[in-house]
Amino acid sequence: MTEWRRVLRWLAVAGSACASLLPAPEAVAAAAAPARLEVRALWIDSAHPGIRSATEIRELVDAARRNHVNTLFVQVRRRGEALYTGGIEPSFTDPAYDPSFDALEAAVAAGHAAGIEVHAWINAMPIWRGEAPPAGPQHVFNLHGPSASGTENWLTRARDDRQVFPVGYFVDPGHPAAQEHLVRIYLDVVRRYAVDGVHFDYIRYPETEDRPPRGADVGYNAVSLARFQRTTGRSDVPASDDPAWTAWRRLQVTQLVRRISVEARAINPRVKVSAATIAWGRPPLDRRDFENTAPMQRIFQDWPAWLAEGLLDMAVPMNYAREADPVVRGWFDGWIAWEKRHKAERQLVIGIGGYLSAPEGVLAQITRARARDSGRHADGVSLFSYFRPAGPPPTADGETLPTVAAPDRLDFLSRGAARTTAVFTTPAAVPATPWLDRPERGFLAGTVTSSSGLRLDGARIAVRRTGWFRRTLRTTSDGNGWFGLTGLKPGRYRVRVEPAADGIVSSPVEIEVRAGAVGRAALQTR
Repeated sequence: MTEWRRVLRWLAVAGSACASLLPAPEAVAAAAAPARLEVRALWIDSAHPGIRSATEIRELVDAARRNHVNTLFVQVRRRGEALYTGGIEPSFTDPAYDPSFDALEAAVAAGHAAGIEVHAWINAMPIWRGEAPPAGPQHVFNLHGPSASGTENWLTRARDDRQVFPVGYFVDPGHPAAQEHLVRIYLDVVRRYAVDGVHFDYIRYPETEDRPPRGADVGYNAVSLARFQRTTGRSDVPASDDPAWTAWRRLQVTQLVRRISVEARAINPRVKVSAATIAWGRPPLDRRDFENTAPMQRIFQDWPAWLAEGLLDMAVPMNYAREADPVVRGWFDGWIAWEKRHKAERQLVIGIGGYLSAPEGVLAQITRARARDSGRHADGVSLFSYFRPAGPPPTADGETLPTVAAPDRLDFLSRGAARTTAVFTTPAAVPATPWLDRPERGFLAGTVTSSSGLRLDGARIAVRRTGWFRRTLRTTSDGNGWFGLTGLKPGRYRVRVEPAADGIVSSPVEIEVRAGAVGRAALQTR
């Protein structure tokens, strides 16, 4: 019995010692508690310090990690120039940038090492802004800009043939060759880099100086106009507010988004597709009223439809507003409430113009963006931008921005400012995307050509799942003969060209659609 007592005493002492090494129960509970799930993003523009060198990238990632930011939108195509190597466009021209430095590769590596998502921010339509043309002869502006004639000119223009707008020179999304060029740029990045996503910006027509209530004086590239006339059977030059012309221009932007979105998933099914979208002026009252807003009427960007169709995994509306201005502050609140109600089961990240307000104003806007509205919520916020710190708004005649990056400019996010509570006090995990992680639907991509091999523009495509009582889905081929659909249930589908007035038909093609994958159909008319 004596020996047993010694053993029991020893076990008790050992157990007490081991228990002292274990964390307290409340610490265990805290460690087990799930991190907050929200996107905390920064836009990193290429015109300022951020990703132009290895040193800038180290400072960026350190600042993001210190302030619990988990997502970076890094601008790797600005205006026809790339901040990565081996692409199809010339390197970014800037004294601070070495053209042999692959900023995108370095940013992805550094971000992933720190547990931060990196998305390739790619400007779509704008290709130049300065008066002097770019130096490189292979720049798209020099090849297909104002000096190019006929079909080689890709620029959008006004009815009076003006080709430059307040935001510079834009390619026209209705020009098939310009469409093809942009598709190649986006897909090249997805194919060659381990990016977490591709991020559209300027995926629209340019704004103009005048602001009519409906329509805009853009889109009159000769090739685009001829396509519209051929599609509609018209011979006139439509007015800027012609409803059919407006709808056609919107379709060109949507077709481009659709093709890049579907084809990017064929390369990487987990890649996230997002867009910096427009939220100008007064907020809409409901979904139907969105038709009357600036995104639809001035720049022809129907981004809520992109969410509903599943073309975007994440919308990032640019809700830039001065907190000190009661009118635009009210618009900000109205837009974010509307956006929370219309995110279509995808992710909504509220874009905030951090440079327009003092730190306490930015914190107030983030707080309202994160708040639930009748049970609806946003999935995070994104600040424009990393370089531009929060502070007094710019003056009317010039910017009041520093010229040198400051590593601590974001610290108000995690420390607070002017008796205003901090918003990012602990780390957060990026919300899951179940439609990408555990997909239940698939995609269709295809082309339609004539018997002579020409890609057919505007062909109506009918898609029907095999079996009884199936609904026929319809879409239209773009200027390059490409067509696509999203959200298809797995199974066998029959794809065909619907008979046209000119007698064009095609033999049906059967394809298999699998969850999370892209099925392909090649149609040929006879």
